[in-house]
Amino acid sequence: MLNKLKDILNTYTDEELKELDLWINSSYEVKQIIVDDYNIDLITNNAEVKINDFISKEADKQ
Repeated sequence: MLNKLKDILNTYTDEELKELDLWINSSYEVKQIIVDDYNIDLITNNAEVKINDFISKEADKQ
């Protein structure tokens, strides 16, 4: 899947990429990308991120 995404993104210029947003299921805009070891996590505003059972980011209240 990542190779497919890479191929798609390579069809855009840097200027065109600046105009695009990244969404999950067309409902949640990605606000952060975390790369950790062999994982890429897409984080949205309504995500709650826990590290070692401690909350490091709470979801936005809507």
